[in-house]
Amino acid sequence: MQIRITSRQIQLPNETISKMKRRLGFSLSRFGNSIIRVTVRLSNSNGTRGGQYRECLIAVKLQNNGEVIVQGNGTDCSSALNRCADRISRAVDRELARQQQAPIRKMGLMQSTNRKAAAVDER
Repeated sequence: MQIRITSRQIQLPNETISKMKRRLGFSLSRFGNSIIRVTVRLSNSNGTRGGQYRECLIAVKLQNNGEVIVQGNGTDCSSALNRCADRISRAVDRELARQQQAPIRKMGLMQSTNRKAAAVDER
């Protein structure tokens, strides 16, 4: 799992970046085999004017062409990332569960249409 953190209009020390990577790794470690890449973008919510809030956007690219995106904000970069890390973990879990259920649902639909077609042929 690759984790890439970028920031716009914010200077982040290397120590903070490594803590953020560790936090994301902890949140997403149970999905490690299913995740290709994690991209984090941190920015100032007011742009060049400065401001109190920081925005965080996390995009997770999954193995089977899925992608999950979460956005949030906080008073500083760490709080914004922590909030988004919790949310992305739940969102990835939901998406992977949905992808596991998809073939079963498709099979059920196919079987029901085959039964309807067979019933029409018998008439």
